[in-house]
Amino acid sequence: MEDAEIVAICDRNSSAAKAMASEFAVARTYTSLDEALSSARADFVDIITPPSSHLDLVEMAARHRLPVICQKPLAPNLETAERIVSVAARSGIRLMVHENFRFQPWHRAVKSLLDAGVIGSQLHTISCHTRLGDGWGDEAYLGRQPYFRDMQRFLIQETGVHFIDTFRYLAGEIDEVFCTTKRLNKAIQGEDAVHLLIRFASGAMGTWDANRYNESLCTDPRYTFGTFVLEGNEGSIWVNEEGEITVARLGDTPKRHEFEAPRTGFAGDCVLAAQRHFIDCLQTGNLFETSGNDYLANLRIVESAYDSAARNRPVRIEHHQPSRQIIDLSIPINNRLPGAEITACKTVDQDGWNATTISLYSHCGTHMDAPKHFLTQGTSIDQMPLEPFIGTAKVIDLTPVIPKELLTVERITEATGTINAGDRVLLRTDWHRNLGTSKYRNELPRISPELARWFVEKQVALVGVEPPSVADVNNLDELTEVHRILLEGNIVIVEGLTNLDQLTRDEVEFITLPLRIESGDGCPVRAIAIQSNTQTPLR
Repeated sequence: MEDAEIVAICDRNSSAAKAMASEFAVARTYTSLDEALSSARADFVDIITPPSSHLDLVEMAARHRLPVICQKPLAPNLETAERIVSVAARSGIRLMVHENFRFQPWHRAVKSLLDAGVIGSQLHTISCHTRLGDGWGDEAYLGRQPYFRDMQRFLIQETGVHFIDTFRYLAGEIDEVFCTTKRLNKAIQGEDAVHLLIRFASGAMGTWDANRYNESLCTDPRYTFGTFVLEGNEGSIWVNEEGEITVARLGDTPKRHEFEAPRTGFAGDCVLAAQRHFIDCLQTGNLFETSGNDYLANLRIVESAYDSAARNRPVRIEHHQPSRQIIDLSIPINNRLPGAEITACKTVDQDGWNATTISLYSHCGTHMDAPKHFLTQGTSIDQMPLEPFIGTAKVIDLTPVIPKELLTVERITEATGTINAGDRVLLRTDWHRNLGTSKYRNELPRISPELARWFVEKQVALVGVEPPSVADVNNLDELTEVHRILLEGNIVIVEGLTNLDQLTRDEVEFITLPLRIESGDGCPVRAIAIQSNTQTPLR
C-alpha cells in the first residue's frame, strides 16, 4: 500500500527480525516492543504473535496511545479477549481484529447484492458446505500447521469462527445455535467435523456443514473454503468453490454475476483487503468492521456452539451490549482533508511542549452552515441558538442511493414515519464511503428544492447529510436555492457526516457543536450519536 509504510519489525528472535527486515527493506529492528514504540515514529501496531502474548502487547500499544490491528485468535480464551478489548476501550485506542474472511471478494459482492435487494427484502436461508481435505491420514496437518493436531477445540475455534463472522456480516446478528461435532481422524485431539445450525435475529436460518477430513472436487479448496447458497423471498445466490457468483430471481434463468476476484495472495487477496480497510478507517475515522468489541460477539457464539454440542440442545446467544453506545459521526481533521492545514509550531524537544497551528476552511470536513453562509443578513455561527445542536434525531435510511440522485419528498416519506415540528433528521446514504474520491464531491445525492420546502413546512430543526453539501456543489443556482430555502426556514444544516451506517436505531441522541467564532459563516463540528439499547432498532 502506497500510503502505509512498515517503519520497524519487532521479534524476540533478533535474527528473524533482521531477516524479515532485509527481505522487505525495513530500516529498523527490535527485540522489545516497548523499545520499538519508544524509538520508532509509528502510527499503528500490527500484532502477529501467538494469542497468549496479545494482552501484554496491546497493553504496551495502549501506553503509547497507538491503534492496533491484531491477528486472530484474539486470545486463548474469551475472558482474556474481553480484557484486551477493555484495555483498548479504557485507553481510548482503536482496536481491529484481523478477521479477513468477510473481506473475500465474493462475500463483498454478495453483500452488495443483498443490500441492493437483488433476491428480495427478506433473507430466508444461508448455507455453506466446507470440505478442505487436508485432515485425513496419520500425518494430517504436519506439513502446514502441526499445532492443529493438539488443539482440544479445533474446527469451530480455528475455522468456524471465520464463518460465524461472515454469516453475521451477510445476515445479521445470531440469536441461537444448535451444534453437533465429531472427530473423524483419531490422530488428532479435537473435532474435525461440525454441523452448525443457526437462527438469526431477523428470522433467517443458517447452516455450516464442514469437515477437514474429506475432499472436494476443487483443485484449491482453500480459495473459498466452501460453497455458499443464499435464498431470499425473491430469488437465490450461489457461490461456487472458484468464487464465481450466480444469481437468479424466482422464475428467471440463472445468470453469472461478474465481479473482480483476484488469484493473488490468500483467498482472493482478502488479507490485503482487510489491511486496506484498517488503513482507510485510520485515515477517515470510520469504524472498523471487525473491531475488538464486535469480534467478542463471534467468540461468544463459538462458546455457545461448543456448549450446544456438549449438551445436545439449542443454545440462545447471550448478547453483551453496553447500555449505550457513542458513535463518532465526524471526519477526522488532518493534512489530507481539503481545506485543512496543521503545522507544528512547538515541540517537546525544542520548547518543552507540543503545539500546532491549525488553518481550517470554515466548511471543511464535517461542518455546520450558519445562515450567513448564503444570506446577506443571515445569523453568524456564534449567534445561532444552541438548542437544535443537541437532542433526539431521527435516522432516515435512504440506502441505496444512485450517483447525483435528487432526493424527493416521496423518497423520505417512503423511508420513515411521521416528521414532526422540531425534529432533527439524519439522512443515511452511506455516501461517506466515497470520501477521498472525486465521486464524493461531484456525484453526491442532494436534497431537491421541493424536499427543502417540505422540511421547512414541517418545521424541522436540523438536517444532517453525509455528502459535503445538501445540494450540487457544481451547480451554483441549485446550491444557492436549496441552501437559502433551508436557512431562511431556520433549519440547521450539518454536512459531511460519516458512520451513519453504524447506527442501529430509528432514533439517537445527536450532538453537534461548532466553535464560537464571531461573525462566522460556518464551522467544522464534532458530531456524535448516542444510541441506547432500549431504543427501537432500525426497520
